[in-house]
Amino acid sequence: MAKITYIEFNGTEHVVDVKTGKTVMEGARDNGVPGIDADCGGACACSTCHVYLDEAWIDRVPPKDSMEADMLDFAWKPDPVKSRLTCQIKVTDALDGLVVHIPERQI
Repeated sequence: MAKITYIEFNGTEHVVDVKTGKTVMEGARDNGVPGIDADCGGACACSTCHVYLDEAWIDRVPPKDSMEADMLDFAWKPDPVKSRLTCQIKVTDALDGLVVHIPERQI
């Protein structure tokens, strides 16, 4: 289990325990965190689970692959360093304490 903090655009925090092996997107979806739509269900075929990694976590989360990088081109105001798709981040014990910021909207 990893404790993940999802911070909405308005500053509301949701601290959720997510099982190892799930994705950060599944943790949000399964716990009713608003702002992560996940329209494609985690297939990396949309950008509606886009978040910004907290500064402290940029170098601690495994890097994005080319498919995720391409899909982020369709996200709302992507940041070349901080933006990630939560469907592509597998939860491990090393991600305990992860903090992600949800953008103002998903597209």
